[in-house]
Amino acid sequence: LPGDLSWAHSPLQVRPDIDWLAALPGRKVLARGNHDFWWKKPEQVCRVLPADMLAVQGSCVRLDGVLICGTMGHIAPNDPYFQRHKLRSYHRELHWLQRSLQEAQGQRADSEPLILMLHYPPYTSTGQASGFTEVICHFRPDVCVYGHLHLPGEWTAAITGERDGTRYHLVAADYVNM
Repeated sequence: LPGDLSWAHSPLQVRPDIDWLAALPGRKVLARGNHDFWWKKPEQVCRVLPADMLAVQGSCVRLDGVLICGTMGHIAPNDPYFQRHKLRSYHRELHWLQRSLQEAQGQRADSEPLILMLHYPPYTSTGQASGFTEVICHFRPDVCVYGHLHLPGEWTAAITGERDGTRYHLVAADYVNM
């Protein structure tokens, strides 16, 4: 689940949303979205989650023979929507992406699938490469899933399908019709 899971502002307030997600079938791996104000530090998040839910934030988990890593991501500086005062956040998320993929590379067995999860698209809103795509190209995860995009006009510029050895999937809730 690549982010924007709840509008709650604290771990206590997010409990009903986590309980609702936990009741759905399957095990879940979560990444932070830009509206997940309740998500402060990974260790605090993990205390709120039930045993069958995992969280990634610049980290990697193994689930049923699949490595899943990721972080929130960020709008890139070469994107028209980028805000200069967010440069520090961009670099932090880029570092966490690299850290999560390095961790996965260190754990990965031959032919073990690697899924990268981001909240923000790794490409710009105009489909251009970014620092995120450069890191992805270097580590070559099998799949990159991302969300964040809400409107049909945004979906037309979204990168999907295979590019440089990685399959990209837009899985935003609005795009997949909830």
